[in-house]
Amino acid sequence: MFGKMFSKTWDLIARSLKLRNLRHDVLASNIANVDTPGYRRKDIPFEKVMRAYLGEEMPLKMTHARHISNSPREVQAQIVEPEEVGTPNNVSLEEEMSKLMENHLLYQATVEALIKEIGLMREAITEGGK
Repeated sequence: MFGKMFSKTWDLIARSLKLRNLRHDVLASNIANVDTPGYRRKDIPFEKVMRAYLGEEMPLKMTHARHISNSPREVQAQIVEPEEVGTPNNVSLEEEMSKLMENHLLYQATVEALIKEIGLMREAITEGGK
């Protein structure tokens, strides 16, 4: 049980860091294309992807062995274009910079959680320092 607890936490942190890193790239691309005519901003719905991974989304009913499963292990990040019509370029530099900073802070918080997890593992290995 102890090993499963650590592996599940490690897996969750690793997925979170990968997704935050991917979102950083997408947001940076939006900023780089702020003046590109016709460019449509993109984003990754981090919370939705993580909820699906954690199994909080309603599972699909499989009535046949060849049906596609929406198992949390199969969840992939999807880059989406928010639906805003009417403008040739829907990128707001201020909004993208704000989202980029928020994503960066949440990435840093996840790294801090990883550091704490490593500390717990180190303490468990050394039997609490005794």
